[in-house]
Amino acid sequence: MRITLLALATALGLLPLAAAQDATLETLSPGLNEIQVEHESRSRRLLITTPRSFETGRPYPVLFCFHGAGGKADGQSKRWSRHANPHNLIVVSCEAVQPMAKWNFMDEFHAVDHDDVGLVVGVAKELIAAGAADPRSIYAAGHSSGGLFCYRLAKQTDLFAAFAPMSCGMVKGAHTPADPTRPVSILQVIGDQDKSFHGSTNPKVTMYSAAQRIDLWRTFNGCAAQPVISRPSEEVTLSKYSNGEGIEVVLCEVKGEGHHLRRDLRDQTDSIALEFLLKYRREPLDE
Repeated sequence: MRITLLALATALGLLPLAAAQDATLETLSPGLNEIQVEHESRSRRLLITTPRSFETGRPYPVLFCFHGAGGKADGQSKRWSRHANPHNLIVVSCEAVQPMAKWNFMDEFHAVDHDDVGLVVGVAKELIAAGAADPRSIYAAGHSSGGLFCYRLAKQTDLFAAFAPMSCGMVKGAHTPADPTRPVSILQVIGDQDKSFHGSTNPKVTMYSAAQRIDLWRTFNGCAAQPVISRPSEEVTLSKYSNGEGIEVVLCEVKGEGHHLRRDLRDQTDSIALEFLLKYRREPLDE
């Protein structure tokens, strides 16, 4: 019965194609591929959705997406994979080490420091080497713990063209951009009733408020002090800060919403975030 229902959902376009269990990063197939990769002597699970028109050796833009604490790769895969076909996009949903299921957004916060940064960078580089990923069009989005992890990637790596952290804070010190961090475009999606909207403090970590983190990245990226304000809907307000080189920092504030956005607003802000991300291409690194 499970196989019948899954096949029916796939035929109706409700799910990606059935997962290719024997796929590797070098042998992706059109649709959903479930892959196990070895990193630090651990098997790490990836769900990679390619567009139905996927061709081996052709480079595509790639979106990495990261679940919240306690989650698995499946939720973010379902959330973002519907965009693979219309945007000709590869969606890579990564899974944190289970059963802890939390991203290592800063060292010495969780009981064990897993090298999640190394995992993601390694996967991205393998996709580039396989000819599947456009090295100038790699993006990241994440919810809660996954959003915090986006800020770590923004500070520590230079592979990504843009980021969209969602429903999350940003850690003072650990995520504060500073040399050798490269300027990069960031859109923060957050409800004004989210627990991290005004920042937070506990014995292990201090989180910047939404306004503070936007101001830090705006200043670091050399963006104008005054934003351009737009309102795509009654509940959603965008405050966009730009510089003369095409880099933007945007606060996407959702009125009356907490840590988990109402489904229609989540879908709306996901579309806004994806449109934002896909505008950018990473500049080649200096030799």
